[in-house]
Amino acid sequence: MTRTPLRGRDGEIGIIGDTLASARRGHGAVLFVAGRPGFGKTRLLSEAAALAKQRGFRVGAGAVAPSEQVVPMGGLLSALFDGREPLADPGGRRRLPYLPEQRYWLLDELESLLEQAALASPVLICIDDMCGRDSGTLAALRTLPPRLVGLPLVWLVSFRDGRVSAQLQSAVESLDELGARTLALGPLNADAVAQVAADIIGAVPGQSVLDLAARAHGSPFLLAEMLRGLKEEALVRIESGNAILVEERLPARITGTTRERLARLSEPARQAALVASVLGRRFSFDQLAAMLDEPAAALLGPVDELLGADLLAEEDGLLTYRHDLIREAVQDSLPPTALRALQRQAVGAMLATGAAPLEVAALVADSAQPGDQAAVRTLRQAAGALGSSDPGAAADLSRRALELAPPGDPLRGLLAGETALFLHAAGRIEEGKSFADKALGEALSAEQEAQIRLSISAMMAVSPDERARANRHALALPGLPGELRARHLASLVHNLAVGGHPREAGELLSAARDTVRATADANAVFTLGFAEAILDHTSGGFRPALEKIDDIVRRPSGANEPAREVMASRVRAEVLAALDRYDESLGLCADGLAASLRHHQGWAVRVWEGQRGCQLLQTGQVADAAAALDGVVAAAPTGSPAAVLDAVFAVASGRAAIHAGNEPAVRRRAALARELLRGGQPAVRRHAAWLLALVSMRDGDPAAARAHLCALGEDERLSVVPLFPLDVTDEVPLIRIALAAGDSDLANAAVASAKDRLRRNPDVASIAGTAAHAEGLLNADADRLAAAARWFEDSPRPLALASALEDAGKAAAGRGAAEQGAAMLGRALELYARAGASWDAGRVRRRLRALGVRHRLAAAGPSRQGWSGLTTSELDVARLVAQGLTNRQTAERLFLSPHTVSNHLRHAFAKLGITSRVELARLAARHDNAVAEPGQRGR
Repeated sequence: MTRTPLRGRDGEIGIIGDTLASARRGHGAVLFVAGRPGFGKTRLLSEAAALAKQRGFRVGAGAVAPSEQVVPMGGLLSALFDGREPLADPGGRRRLPYLPEQRYWLLDELESLLEQAALASPVLICIDDMCGRDSGTLAALRTLPPRLVGLPLVWLVSFRDGRVSAQLQSAVESLDELGARTLALGPLNADAVAQVAADIIGAVPGQSVLDLAARAHGSPFLLAEMLRGLKEEALVRIESGNAILVEERLPARITGTTRERLARLSEPARQAALVASVLGRRFSFDQLAAMLDEPAAALLGPVDELLGADLLAEEDGLLTYRHDLIREAVQDSLPPTALRALQRQAVGAMLATGAAPLEVAALVADSAQPGDQAAVRTLRQAAGALGSSDPGAAADLSRRALELAPPGDPLRGLLAGETALFLHAAGRIEEGKSFADKALGEALSAEQEAQIRLSISAMMAVSPDERARANRHALALPGLPGELRARHLASLVHNLAVGGHPREAGELLSAARDTVRATADANAVFTLGFAEAILDHTSGGFRPALEKIDDIVRRPSGANEPAREVMASRVRAEVLAALDRYDESLGLCADGLAASLRHHQGWAVRVWEGQRGCQLLQTGQVADAAAALDGVVAAAPTGSPAAVLDAVFAVASGRAAIHAGNEPAVRRRAALARELLRGGQPAVRRHAAWLLALVSMRDGDPAAARAHLCALGEDERLSVVPLFPLDVTDEVPLIRIALAAGDSDLANAAVASAKDRLRRNPDVASIAGTAAHAEGLLNADADRLAAAARWFEDSPRPLALASALEDAGKAAAGRGAAEQGAAMLGRALELYARAGASWDAGRVRRRLRALGVRHRLAAAGPSRQGWSGLTTSELDVARLVAQGLTNRQTAERLFLSPHTVSNHLRHAFAKLGITSRVELARLAARHDNAVAEPGQRGR
């Protein structure tokens, strides 16, 4: 069939052309195409691909058919690895990480592949028929375009009007900051309809033809079907170059039922068409032959007939229905029983020709009957492969496998437990709990149920309260073996400790020690030791906590629990920081990050990068902290309740934004905190309340700040701080809130907390400084505030020092020592400026102006723009990227994660006033040449 020109989409093609031209100069972009079925989304993407190829782009194209939506990132992976000239080595597809908790790393791998492709030549990624169920591709769309800033990479993604889920809408809106645009395809106008008619009929359409064509209501697909039908049935004749309607009726191609249309085919072609409809949007010749149990040679004629009838088309070496509407209509003509049988047969044919279980899962779920053990195994394998990218869909497949498993099948117990785990991981907590309480109790022995609940209790992405509930359920089971009881007791103490229930954990500690000692189970010993270290850490016993952590790190559990061992090392980094041993703590973070990257432990990468970001903030490196934390927060799992660490990193990111005066980021983190406050577990809600209180104080509303602290209850405000994980200086902003809101009980409780921590750690400068600062604020004691500043001079926390100097300077000026106060405030200003704390620096400038002092910074900190405005980390990243290194290569060179490199790069672009790596390379060369020439200064 001759391809006719694309009509009626000149505006859209113009925008796409301009976007491609901009991309050739290094400016990436995201375009969405929205339209109803039959309105030409697929054709527009095809034209865009052809245009891009003409301009030297490499093009990757993928689509997501309804039957394939369980394939994680199916559309994106097809765009990368399929086609005659794939963007990436197809062999690499098999090596991508699909293990549980690995989405972070999967996105990182895809980022690296796309970056390498875009560095080689401009790239267009087309993803057709995007939908809200493909959570993997949605996560990629939210994450990858911002990370690949400055590369000649264009994303062109289509979706159907009326099928825009909340998740898809959120993904579209999340890219607004990158300038993403949505092209809405409406009906063709009259001029375009006339052009299409002339193209297909081969003559100028007369009014009668146009009147009939108007009944297609501007749908390009229905219009083309109608016009081809007119030609096929000789319902038009050509007179003097004009097409005139012979008979005023719609062609049978439009009015005839699908069954009648199929009847006009030969029997072999009809059978092939029916069978092909269950194989999905694209299928191979081999799969069709296997379905029909015919040699490939015998299908040459039937397939050729289907191609000639415009039912099928060829695309990148595969067969495809020319339009989804046609395939769906053909499939609907099958009786339901025949459809199920053909779907089940298609599963076997696809597996036999090399398809993975995940690729056939939807067909299996729809077609299998109870007792089909092969279907049970296939669905279980598919659920396991899907668990990392879409645990909700994995739970549905696993539940379907359980429904199909016959009574007495040994897989029933495992399936019940795995389904519960998937439900928890997907954030369907109540559903998961209900399922576990019912299905696990019915399907498993007490010992098996306890094993499954032990797995739930160790899932770090699940709230500690839910994990503790799993422990309690298991401990209530009769006849529990000693080893399992010891593990559950140790796990319960741990989950209570990290969940903000130290008193309950302490009450169980003696019984847990006795039980664990009696069994000497290595797993239980490790878990209980970790829990005791956390209890010491929470109560301020940092040195005992460090001793316990060192002991369990030296004596690994022997069980395969890498998540818990990573968490133990992370707590060790927390304790070292609390003791002002930041060099060791940051070194531990760097080592942990490097090991996690090396071993492809995506979840651990987030943990270590977030921990590092928190400590960069505490040591006064605001911009670098934001670069690390913002990416970690963006990569947090969506659609599920946040784990405590997700909340910790979000709070730290918000605090960095407050210090930097980054208003949009403050608002985003405040919105996230409000969401966590509504639906989070108690430990998460405490962190959320704390950030909202800090934001309210920043906005000058201490009453609102106090109200946030009371979100868990009026009495609970006294125990919001210290948080876990804790910051030893948090009592200072807490006292400011209490004093401003007139809450003396809260102020006294904060001072008592700081003094108790000092009693247990008398020689730690930051802890001593915090206690003095707290007392000085409570009692308006200028001498204690000055003493706090002296203590912080010996600590590695410049922001805490600046805060103490600011309060001491304000107090000194208030008692008449204006010159002394101005000197302290001036020093605080320099420290804030050097740290990148612009908002704090602005506040201190206002205090100095009130004293009549115009303080000028003499090279105290970098300017906000140009090369001199870059932090050391931003400068290191910019130079390596300007040399042509990828994000991953730069990350490996600098011992960072790739997403942190991407954040540093975006910040550098903003300060340098550029938007592409091409501009960066050019600017770096000019800057280096200028610096090398005496008497010249680089930009």
